[in-house]
Amino acid sequence: MVSQNAITCPHCQGQNVQLLSVIHAAGTSHFQATHEAHSGFGPRVTVETTGRQQTNLSASVAPPGAKRLRGPIVLTVVGGIILYDGLKLSWEVDWTRFFIGVTFITIGVIGFVRHWRHNVVQYDQYEEWRRTWLCHACNTRFQPS
Repeated sequence: MVSQNAITCPHCQGQNVQLLSVIHAAGTSHFQATHEAHSGFGPRVTVETTGRQQTNLSASVAPPGAKRLRGPIVLTVVGGIILYDGLKLSWEVDWTRFFIGVTFITIGVIGFVRHWRHNVVQYDQYEEWRRTWLCHACNTRFQPS
């Protein structure tokens, strides 16, 4: 018996449909392995491995990517430290450090603003991605009405 509320593909009327977020989560796995080696003559060695495996289907329906803000923030802080170091002399200013610090701060602030704007646009695309379904029969992406 087929449910009256089942979501069907608008193109082929098939019911073999899934949310993109479910497909992505089901096809992505993370792993961690630890191996210890003991020998009679040397120290004990421990090797840790971590990784991520992903199916091609999962990769093809991945959510839109956001840019991290950490890099521009770190660059701005480093620029501030260099600028402070150039200005801390009591009678003279170290102009080289001053200009390097101002340059780092400027690049960091511009990078932060660009990443922020990118992430605002990506948020809308991400919300649309969360509502999108994929028909496995005809490979159509759609949003139910």
